[in-house]
Amino acid sequence: MSTPVRPPVPPSYSGPTSGVLATDGTHLDTETSNVADLPLYTPGRRSVSRATSREEPQMKEFLYDTKNRKGKAVAVLNVIAERSYSKHIPTFLQDTPIKGSVSLSLDKPDTIQSVVLLIQGQFLTGASPDQQLNFLNLTCSLWSPSSGEPRNDLAANDSSAPPINNSSRAVGAATRFTGKLHGEYSWPFSIPLPKEVVLPSGKEKEQKSFTLPQTFNERHARGSINYEMSVRISRGKLQSDYRIFARFGYIPISRPPPLPNLRRLSYQEGTLLLGPTIDPEGWYSEDSVTIQGSVFNNRTVQIGCTLCLAKPLCYTRGSLIPLFLRLESDDQQSLDLLSAPKAISVALKRRIRYHFNPSKALGMYHLRDTIDYSQPAVWWPSTEGSEEPLGRFRFLNGELHLQPDMKPTSAMGDFRMEYNVVFFPFDTTGFEPSDNGALLEYPIDIVTSFAHGPRPRKFAPPGYESEARPPRDFLLN
Repeated sequence: MSTPVRPPVPPSYSGPTSGVLATDGTHLDTETSNVADLPLYTPGRRSVSRATSREEPQMKEFLYDTKNRKGKAVAVLNVIAERSYSKHIPTFLQDTPIKGSVSLSLDKPDTIQSVVLLIQGQFLTGASPDQQLNFLNLTCSLWSPSSGEPRNDLAANDSSAPPINNSSRAVGAATRFTGKLHGEYSWPFSIPLPKEVVLPSGKEKEQKSFTLPQTFNERHARGSINYEMSVRISRGKLQSDYRIFARFGYIPISRPPPLPNLRRLSYQEGTLLLGPTIDPEGWYSEDSVTIQGSVFNNRTVQIGCTLCLAKPLCYTRGSLIPLFLRLESDDQQSLDLLSAPKAISVALKRRIRYHFNPSKALGMYHLRDTIDYSQPAVWWPSTEGSEEPLGRFRFLNGELHLQPDMKPTSAMGDFRMEYNVVFFPFDTTGFEPSDNGALLEYPIDIVTSFAHGPRPRKFAPPGYESEARPPRDFLLN
């Protein structure tokens, strides 16, 4: 069983240029909040005066019940969540408590032994027990006889109802309730979720802390992350218990480190980003790779390629990854071919790992990983490096646009969701690479909220748009 790590006192939230992104990818203002840089999901945009705090969020109720033989709802679970995030199921942000109530409607006296709310988080890859991991288990007792006689909500207006104690809480150990319940009852709850849980992980099953992951259910994925709350109302002997089940969503809050100074200044002033020649501290690259290929089946050429990513290597979903590409060769014709924007293939790869038993051969589990790619990056000629000899160099700016509904980088036990920026071989008529393997892979993180400060801006000129062609199939490199 997991061990919850209790969160600190949650911050207050204010509201649109910042926020957490939900599944429909729209944003809410959070400029004035303590979590001011979250891309928020909402069906519509809310405008807020930045001089005042965020308006009260609109809440949405979700009702779940269990009925008796006559079709009447005997027990009702009412879950209250912010409408902005909760399109189909109640969805909660990190640091936001789960709120609601459990109601009981009894037409005749009934022996009730307890009312318990259970909150669970599960990672599932199949139906068998060894393919299920409970990473979150929270139990909340809403009522038991030791709590004393509960409040009957209709007692004040119903002369036929049995006498009751109007207090909704226990009045002392000596007032243990020994009778039956009859009438209408309601137990509100507000339960904070931990930010982290401690679980065994890896071959040695070491205890490690993991941040609660976002809800994850995709049709073609082999695993899922689900959250569920359930109510169990235990009754007397020979009586079946009342049970209610409800799924809910969860969105963690994660943000990039602060942006480098010159990049922050560019976003703030709306000027083009400075490339790695002028701002080397703002970009990351590995050593140049040399590719070899044939030009028009006529001659073999070599081209040096340096791919740079804007630092830090942590990006907010719904924003973008700035890129920079430097090509070098003595063959000008090959440079002209490969510097065409549509010849360059860079995309984001997502790998989902499901290794429940890492002690077995990795090769076997490698095949079980789910891998997919984003739409390719967009490219356009850069003015940087104009002082370099045109016959030997080409420079290009690029952007990899991130979908707002992407799931953030996450880990839970032996489950991993990882992202890499992949540089694939050039794809253009007249050039045939000698090796079809990926040229470079840079691991990155995807997060749910923006860094503090100005937001990333798109600089791709009109007309430079990515084609919807997927990269080549490199699933089993």
